[in-house]
Amino acid sequence: MKRRIESLIPYPFASDFSAPDCETRDTVQLSTKELALLLSDAQASGASIARNDTLAEQADKLSQASADLKQVLASIVDLAAHLETAAIDENDRVDALERVRRLAAVVIEGQADLFS
Repeated sequence: MKRRIESLIPYPFASDFSAPDCETRDTVQLSTKELALLLSDAQASGASIARNDTLAEQADKLSQASADLKQVLASIVDLAAHLETAAIDENDRVDALERVRRLAAVVIEGQADLFS
């Protein structure tokens, strides 16, 4: 790929091969339109970063809540299995299992509300 040479800057040759003095520019010149575009881009980038951070934080909270609910449901299933094999009166067993099922239904319904 060939580049077009825009301008040449003469290099002052010195016999001691020291670097030439560089002229430093302390100012930057931008048109009003360029400044407006720069500010607009900076604002959009900042808003995007903030939105992404907020969404990531919400996703982490939902993930943790979901994991907690799964653990609760696993414990309820464990309790139901224990009640089914426990040496208790059949009427008490049926009553306890019904309460466990109602509790599980409440937890499952709450989990559905979590993602709506």
